[in-house]
Formats: sequence, C-alpha cells, structure tokens
Amino acid sequence: MSDYSQLDPSDELLVPKPAEGSDALRSLILKRTTHVVRLRRWARRAGVVLVLAACYAAGLATMHRLAPAAPPIPIYVEKTPEEPPAAQAKEPVPSPSDLEWHLLDHPNQPRQVALYREAGDRYLAEANDPEAALRCYRRMLDIGSDADLAISPDDNWLLLAAKAERQKEKRDAKAN
Repeated sequence: MSDYSQLDPSDELLVPKPAEGSDALRSLILKRTTHVVRLRRWARRAGVVLVLAACYAAGLATMHRLAPAAPPIPIYVEKTPEEPPAAQAKEPVPSPSDLEWHLLDHPNQPRQVALYREAGDRYLAEANDPEAALRCYRRMLDIGSDADLAISPDDNWLLLAAKAERQKEKRDAKAN
C-alpha cells in the first residue's frame, strides 16, 4: 500500500499551528459569544412576555365585547326643601304610631278604615316596619266592609297579601 497522506497538499493546512496572542483572542471570542447568548436569552424571554400580554389583551377585548352594557349609575341630587310661607304653613303630620294610638284611643272615628290604611302604608314606606303595617291592615279589614276587602290597583304587596288571606278565611268559613 502506498501512503497517500504525503501526497495531499492540504494536509499541512489541517495541522493546528499555535497562533500568537491566542489567549487574547480566546477571551475576545468568549466575551462576544457570551454577549450574543445573553441577548438571545433576553430576546426569547421578551418574546414570551409579549405573547402572553397579547393573549391577555385578546381575552380582555373578547370579554369587553361579550359583556352586557352596564346600566347607567343613577346620580341622586338631594334637593333642599323650600320653606312654605308662614301663612301657608301646614299642620305637622303625625307619625304612623301616633296615628295608630289615636285610632285605638278613639275607636269610633268616621274615617277609621282609611286612617288605619294610611297608618299601615306609612309604617311600610317611612318606618320600613312590615309587622306594624300588617297589624294596621288587619285592623282595617276587621272593621271594614266587604267592599274594603276587594283588591284594588292602589294596594301594596303587603295589603294584597292581607286581603287575600282574609278572603281565603271567609271562603273556608263558608265551606265549613
């Protein structure tokens, strides 16, 4: 066999030769490579953050489109009551409990049914006391006629319930 390696002219180019200043070159290459690797790592992280931010923004936009329109927030402006002239001053309105006590003290009032209803309405509206209102409504129905037992559009929910209960009691009493 013949030795072909001696005949190849590129062999001497492939043999490593020590270069002058190789330590300086190595540190320069290491510095540049480290810089490039760090830049690529930060670029990759920034890309991930941008993709996540885009997904979040797309989710917000989707929910904004799908969400129903919020009703407007009512703004309440408190009005100061105007003082009536002294000549037109009205009598002070008694509280619902004062009205009820007056009716208990004077049981033969000509407008007793209407006054018990007024007391019940005011207990419900002003004092937010449904128990006291129901007590007045029941007394009104006790002393009232069958016409007062009829349901009307002016009745509130509690009076409707009291009238329906009283009508059911009368129906059951007739059935027995």
